[in-house]
Amino acid sequence: MGLLMAIKQLDFVFPADHGFSELLASFQNNFYVKLQAETVNYRVFYDTFDWRLYNNGSVLEVHEEGQSRRIYWRADKDGDLKIQLGLRQVPQLATDLADSEFCRQLQSVISVRELIPRIKIKIKHLPLVVLDKNKKVVVRINFDEYWYFPSKTRAGVVLDKRITIKPVKGYVNEFNQVVGFFNPMQLSEAQDNIMKLALAESGIITTEYTTKLNLLLDAEMPAEQALKEILLWLLDIMRQNTAGSIRGRDTEFMHDYRVSIRKTRSALTQINKVLPQGIISKYNKFFSGLGKLTNPVRDLDVFQIKLASYQHDFSIAAQKHLQPLRDYLAQSRAEAQNKFIHTLKSPEYRKNIKEWRDYLENTEPTRPPLENTNKEIYKLADELVWNIYQLALEEGSAITDDSEAEALHELRKTCKKLRYLMEFFQSLYAENKIRELIQALKGLQDNLGEYNDLHVHRDILKTFSKQCADAEANRACKKVIKFLEHRQVKTRRRFAERYASFSSLGIQKEFRDLFVESHKGRA
Repeated sequence: MGLLMAIKQLDFVFPADHGFSELLASFQNNFYVKLQAETVNYRVFYDTFDWRLYNNGSVLEVHEEGQSRRIYWRADKDGDLKIQLGLRQVPQLATDLADSEFCRQLQSVISVRELIPRIKIKIKHLPLVVLDKNKKVVVRINFDEYWYFPSKTRAGVVLDKRITIKPVKGYVNEFNQVVGFFNPMQLSEAQDNIMKLALAESGIITTEYTTKLNLLLDAEMPAEQALKEILLWLLDIMRQNTAGSIRGRDTEFMHDYRVSIRKTRSALTQINKVLPQGIISKYNKFFSGLGKLTNPVRDLDVFQIKLASYQHDFSIAAQKHLQPLRDYLAQSRAEAQNKFIHTLKSPEYRKNIKEWRDYLENTEPTRPPLENTNKEIYKLADELVWNIYQLALEEGSAITDDSEAEALHELRKTCKKLRYLMEFFQSLYAENKIRELIQALKGLQDNLGEYNDLHVHRDILKTFSKQCADAEANRACKKVIKFLEHRQVKTRRRFAERYASFSSLGIQKEFRDLFVESHKGRA
């Protein structure tokens, strides 16, 4: 700390197990000091549910000091300083902001995710001033305790204690005298690491959330045990995304919730003859009902996002005439969301979810066992993946330039089933090989998914046009429909190339090697 000639503000860490009172008493014996009123301030760190800002090295925080409220931003870990933003409140979404450099930087990190307060730090702030013989302020000092309350049920903890020494212009010697008082303590320089300390105290791992099925299945475990582990993992993803789906602004919550439902239904119906048929029928019906509630919400979410990009190809006038459409989409989305919320808040929903979890956590095996209940999971995985892969090849090979859209829709559903099975069982196979095949499948899925989305968006536009009396809005919608039809034709033309890549002899051999040949030695 030997910086006697420094005239910049100095910030030091004070040992957390030492009190300020003894230090303050000693300091008052050496300097003429005037204590000021102790205050309580706050630092609130905002981030997304999945910690995208922190993981990117970005910081968005609010400093609350009495009635004052300042918002600071650092774009990434390479940013030297946080900049103060001229905002009164933190936006929920990047799209809530007017176009600006901050808006673009924020959107590049959080995309469509919602910002919420994640860490709140309480600062007990004791300021004092050092006076000269004329009672003029020559140095300002702050003693700060940083408190963090990890949860409502846990007591608060002192994360850090800090001393800040601020020079006053024209009083360099006095500043250096104060610094000299602290020199023997060999205090370390404070870092801007309060959020990191809070995360460590709370035990939060910012990279922990994932929708990926990072299960480690034992190849020889019974199929029933493996299936229950898969279904429990999916149920936990649903749980983590329930509250956010109800709030509704962050569309990724609904997306993750909905995908976990689809995967649950796929696991129940594809990994068959493992669980009792009564269980499969009951919960497939329950999750099917939930899925139907999420479909319109998600379709409208995607279309609203896509519409913003579609509009760039139209004149300003045409974009203006689409406002009735945007209003219709927002209203339709709100109505669909309300139906969804009503179900999730119902006693029946909570009862079904609890019973489903209780069933999955019950380790008692099914008796009498079904054909596949006790089958080693690697054997069943090989059979299921290989069979659905063969079906995908059969359906894909039958598609020609003259095939109806329904044929592509059926192939899209089959490819989803294949993708889900491969993700469920990926830990049973060589990581690099299964990932390569999933990537090959994804290329085809992207094409089929885009084709389907364009079809859905056209249907939404046609439904709106039938009930819209605004002539200008209808003309603008017809332009969008033609634009989407053109995009759909181009997407359809790319199908043959994508399918040829997926069904190539090389990929077919890799599928055979992994799902037919790789486990032969274990039989």
